[in-house]
Amino acid sequence: MAFPLKLRAGKRALRWSGGGLLALVSIGMHGLLLGMPMPASSPEPQDELAAIDPAAVIDVVRLPAPSAPEAEEVTTPAAPASAAAAPAAPAPASPQAAARTVQPAPAVPQPQPTPPATPEPVALEPVPSEPLPATLDDRLRDPAQYQFNQQAKSLSSDDINFHVAVVPQWLETESQGLSDRDIPVLGQKLAPLQVPYPINTCLVPPPAEGLVGVIVSASGALVKAPVLLDSTGYTVLDEKALELVLQRTFAPQTGPMPNPQAHWLPVQVQYDGTNCTP
Repeated sequence: MAFPLKLRAGKRALRWSGGGLLALVSIGMHGLLLGMPMPASSPEPQDELAAIDPAAVIDVVRLPAPSAPEAEEVTTPAAPASAAAAPAAPAPASPQAAARTVQPAPAVPQPQPTPPATPEPVALEPVPSEPLPATLDDRLRDPAQYQFNQQAKSLSSDDINFHVAVVPQWLETESQGLSDRDIPVLGQKLAPLQVPYPINTCLVPPPAEGLVGVIVSASGALVKAPVLLDSTGYTVLDEKALELVLQRTFAPQTGPMPNPQAHWLPVQVQYDGTNCTP
């Protein structure tokens, strides 16, 4: 009677433990032990067998829980080196240490920056502008411009010398590189050029009468730039005479000759030597 009870208890233990190979081995071992000859004893009354607590029997034959079946080996990826090298979190500080940490340190007075000194304004000196070049009229009003150049020949009063020495050389120079139709021929003496003298300073020697030569086409236009044939003795007055001749108009030719004509103009300076200031 005891064997069936224990067998049922073993089956119940097999169900409770999850069964398996270990449970079968355990049952076999218990069956072997029960099959061994027991010492003679008086048979227990039916009432005592009924009074046996099944829980006590179950406790006697309860087997240790079998270990979990071997699970398939799962390869777990290694943790990155950065995670392994991560520093451990610091241990929480004690309340006293936390209180000491929270308390701010006494403020240290910061040195106030010294404001930069304002530089004193520097008075800039005006940069002198370059003077404009003096015009010819400005130079005529400047006494320093009147320096005698010793080039006056007085050809206006020496007509023979002018025609013999000056005219042939002048025409030859003006005819170089020109065709026969463009070679100038000797023209005539034209009305003089009146050159102003805007200051009252006396000139020593006084200005002489100069000569300016021009080459005029059949239509009355200047063929070339005017030429200074004789100086007044002062360069600034000679330059003014050449400027005035460019403003002069000339009459066209009336004769049959198509060649340009070479005319000359006396240069008379409006100089008053009796009322000048030395």
